[in-house]
Amino acid sequence: MKAILTFVIALVLLGCHKDEVDPRQEILGKWEPFYLGNGEYQPPVEKPGAYWHFLPDSVLLEYEYATQKTFTKKYWIDTLLNVAATYDDGYQLRFYYTPKFYGDTMELHMENASPIFSISKWKRIN
Repeated sequence: MKAILTFVIALVLLGCHKDEVDPRQEILGKWEPFYLGNGEYQPPVEKPGAYWHFLPDSVLLEYEYATQKTFTKKYWIDTLLNVAATYDDGYQLRFYYTPKFYGDTMELHMENASPIFSISKWKRIN
């Protein structure tokens, strides 16, 4: 009986092992939003207006489908995902997100702000 109990405990402990995800590696690539909301049910985004392309050198390219324009931003990850857009006058607008990764999807929770849509979900498109 003791051997069976030890085996079950060992199996549970080994089965609960969670691999660490490095967000600096996981975020690389192209992402397109499929949900914008605040935690309540919202219908999925049917036709996204843009995609984000995270490059390894902390450059974020935002491509708008309608205008076919690409905007360059900076990003970095410490405890949060920081996204910064710098304008011609030198003003820098920053947004802070808590990222979570689930396979080929990413969930971003906007921090330090009170937007209408504070949660966005993205799918990898490359």
